[in-house]
Amino acid sequence: MNTAVLQGSIMATSHGITRLNRHRFGRGFHIAAHDRIGYQIRKRSDCWDYLVRVVRAGNYYSKEFLRINVGGHRFMLKKETIVGRKVGDLADAYFSSTNEYYFERPPSLFHIVYQFYLTGQIHQPSHLCPIDILDELDYWGIMPDNYLAPCCCAEDKSPNQFKQLRFGELRRKVWNVIEEPTSSGYAQVFATFSVLFVLISISGLVLGSLPELQISVQKNTTEGIVNDMEPLPILGYIEYICIVWFILEYATKMLVTADRRKTFFQLLNIIDLMAILPFIIEMLLFLFGVSTEQLRDLKGAFLVIRILRVLRVIRVLKLGRYSSGLQMFGKTLKASFRQLGMMAMVVMTGVIFFSTLVYFLEKDEPGSQFYSIPAAYLILSGYGDLTPVTVAGKLVATGAIACGVLVLALPITIIVSVIVILVLPLCF
Repeated sequence: MNTAVLQGSIMATSHGITRLNRHRFGRGFHIAAHDRIGYQIRKRSDCWDYLVRVVRAGNYYSKEFLRINVGGHRFMLKKETIVGRKVGDLADAYFSSTNEYYFERPPSLFHIVYQFYLTGQIHQPSHLCPIDILDELDYWGIMPDNYLAPCCCAEDKSPNQFKQLRFGELRRKVWNVIEEPTSSGYAQVFATFSVLFVLISISGLVLGSLPELQISVQKNTTEGIVNDMEPLPILGYIEYICIVWFILEYATKMLVTADRRKTFFQLLNIIDLMAILPFIIEMLLFLFGVSTEQLRDLKGAFLVIRILRVLRVIRVLKLGRYSSGLQMFGKTLKASFRQLGMMAMVVMTGVIFFSTLVYFLEKDEPGSQFYSIPAAYLILSGYGDLTPVTVAGKLVATGAIACGVLVLALPITIIVSVIVILVLPLCF
């Protein structure tokens, strides 16, 4: 039967199965005495409560179990289990020959309801649509919020976390625009601009290193006048515009978030902070009257400034926020962390083993380049600048190369298997 086409219901009598209207019966229709319970349950809107009262009164002729047929799949529940729950809807049919109440519902979804009656908890299978699950629970009158199992409680990413906050609705909308690129058209436009600013910033950083796009600048230092090469001023202006965008994006995100501590320590937000940190430190030094040229004599401080400038290249990682492929790669590395760590230990063990063998086989040869075990590590890199000269050393080097190929092939299968595990649920 198809519920989209079916206008009536089906009910079994002692003379067979007869089609009935859900709301009204014909005058000449007679129902067998042992089918009256099924008729009454069908007729009442609070049918499950009525069935519970029937079970408690003991006038239901099945002594131990209630038999339910959902889409051709049969389920049995004890009476005391039924009494302990509250749910209700009209049965589509009653079969007196098998003592079954029939419901024209998907049996795969009813398994969730059946498990709820047995355990008192609702579990959400990953292969079923959440909306279909909610519809099925609503049909049976079950509130999922009250019975959802802890193992199936996902991290709360719903807008409800903004409800108790000041300007919560406005903050929720701004947060979705910044953090959920697919939530709306505005979010897609914002994501597009963010990607463009990242690409422009990285391009300016790369082009600024070309001699053709640099100018000579004279700077006064304690050692005298020094000629230094700097990027064209236009590239500097572009850099400032991109930095202002990054600062506004990060500040807005921290302003509207519902949990600043959690947001601050998220990996992508740490990357955003590291991308703007060099500029912020340089501006603070400028406000206090300290220029980077004055720090040249302070080797430690100038080294810190150089490191912060190098950190500007970390902006390329900001693209991971808008790339599902990069996010999947990051999740794969995180899920494979233990296996990759084990592989690194195996590789290191092999490096030390073969380097030690080569060192003791080659150190006594005239003009040997293997003057220490760490120096013998380079035999595995394949540069060719360190080569063994003895037959035994060459055999060891050959074994090291073969083992290196085998060991480095291991993470490929690990990463592929993890990717399959992560991607497969998204395909259904």
